[in-house]
Amino acid sequence: MADIKPTMDDDGVMDFVADGYCVLEGVVDSAFNLRCKDTEPGPAKELVGSPDFIREVLLHPKVAGVVRALLGKNFLVPTGGHHHLFEEPFEGQNWHSDGISGGGIEIAELQCYYYPMDVNLEDGPTIILPGSQCRAVNRDAIAHYGNIVGQIPLVVKAGTVAFTRYGIWHKAGPKLSYNPRSMVKFSYRRQSPPQRDWLIDSEKVPEYVDRPGLHYTSGVESYRDLRRRIHTWNWLCGLSEEESMVFDRWRPSYESGTRPVEEMTI
Repeated sequence: MADIKPTMDDDGVMDFVADGYCVLEGVVDSAFNLRCKDTEPGPAKELVGSPDFIREVLLHPKVAGVVRALLGKNFLVPTGGHHHLFEEPFEGQNWHSDGISGGGIEIAELQCYYYPMDVNLEDGPTIILPGSQCRAVNRDAIAHYGNIVGQIPLVVKAGTVAFTRYGIWHKAGPKLSYNPRSMVKFSYRRQSPPQRDWLIDSEKVPEYVDRPGLHYTSGVESYRDLRRRIHTWNWLCGLSEEESMVFDRWRPSYESGTRPVEEMTI
């Protein structure tokens, strides 16, 4: 059994809870990146499931260390994936989210992007929208949006692995070059109940420290984002719903306090 050590601390996990993504720049060995350059586009089960890919990418200590921190010790390793390869110039994709977005406060899956080649702005990089991972949307309803303030183009070096929370809004940007733009997508999944299973200084669970509000949100949506983040953080730390409510400092006072119905008399 592979013994994977977590590489994120409380602060790093809080960042991920808020942003829905993190990036390890150029972490995969250059020799292995070159070996992946000629992979055919489409389903990549043979590549992703190969012993070399497992060793060099999926269970690379720095890559797997992030997964270990966010999904727990006994996470599920992907055995397949998809190679997205764009070679000709094109206008780019529409904004979309994969699967079912806004699925709740839990972090049960990480959708990852591995780039075996450099990606420059003119190559049509993946563009993600930080903080969008919790927004339940009709996919067709966001397709017409153009650029959104706060979007991040993943202009990266070869060997980069990006981790995103499943459901984050993303798209391929407009491609102006004839340089091949390669990205291998795959997902890890949670198998065990959450607990504060990363690098910690104290056994005491710290209160969630919020990050700056998103540029594209109103005051009401910023409030909702904070509430989601608090509950996601508490869930990751393994707190029960009752324990979590102690930290829910933004819940209106008139909503606090409950009693079982069997204790009520009328």
